[in-house]
Amino acid sequence: MIRNKFMQESTELAHRAFPINVFHTAFRDRDVLALHWHEHFEIIRVERGQAVIQIGGQHWLGKPGDLIFVNSGELHSVYSPERDFLMYAVVFHPSMTALHASDSDSFELVSPYTAGVKSIAAKLTPGDDHYATLNGMLDLLIAEFRGGEPYYEQSVRALCRAMFACFARWFSEDAADVRLQGFRRKADRFKTLLDVIGRRYMERITLEEAAGIVHLSPYHFCKTFKQLTGLTFVQYVNLHRVQEADRMLRNTSLSVSEIADKVGCGSLQSFSKLYKQLRGASPSRARLRE
Repeated sequence: MIRNKFMQESTELAHRAFPINVFHTAFRDRDVLALHWHEHFEIIRVERGQAVIQIGGQHWLGKPGDLIFVNSGELHSVYSPERDFLMYAVVFHPSMTALHASDSDSFELVSPYTAGVKSIAAKLTPGDDHYATLNGMLDLLIAEFRGGEPYYEQSVRALCRAMFACFARWFSEDAADVRLQGFRRKADRFKTLLDVIGRRYMERITLEEAAGIVHLSPYHFCKTFKQLTGLTFVQYVNLHRVQEADRMLRNTSLSVSEIADKVGCGSLQSFSKLYKQLRGASPSRARLRE
């Protein structure tokens, strides 16, 4: 799973004909699954530790056992302040709910959710109604996917369809509410801005320019951006720069000074200060720990 992009995520799936993957993700100290979106559905289960999970404009504290459903196209992120956090994320394309290519019943079931007419609002904790059923199905789906036994693809497809049908039956929300529709329109506009940040984070993007991309005044832009991301615009860009720097520290032989320049920090001193503020250690020390 791509973990350093504030944009549409290019999720690694099994293959085009079987668009699903299961991620067993361990977080390092104060790690972040950056704000992103994708056309797939996603089911998250917290295995160990705690994390702040953001979906749209809502934030939850995810604890062991919690199940969270992420709708297609929904902005979401995960941040854990702990040293030891582990979660499962099952990511699957809406087509996984079809048992065969011409399955018109599946289209009728899923299309309102991919079109944004309906959404699934589910954050379940152990002991909640329907938790045991859905958690058991998730266990079976993960085991089938990882086991690779004969006919496992057919079994996984059937489980995706059954789980989605259960989520839709028990936790469906109509998007007819004016506030929800307005929020979705704002989120859609901001996806364009996230793409711009992902491509140009090393440049200076002014507040006025960012506000212009989403057709808002700077005042309303700042308010809406904080609502959507939980961060100010400057905090958001800086976090992206540091995450890109992390990638370079791990995967390249570039000097810290060269990395500072590539991520758009004005000087080595300002980069080191920013990095230490967000990561709790200097970039040189972080590289030694890898």
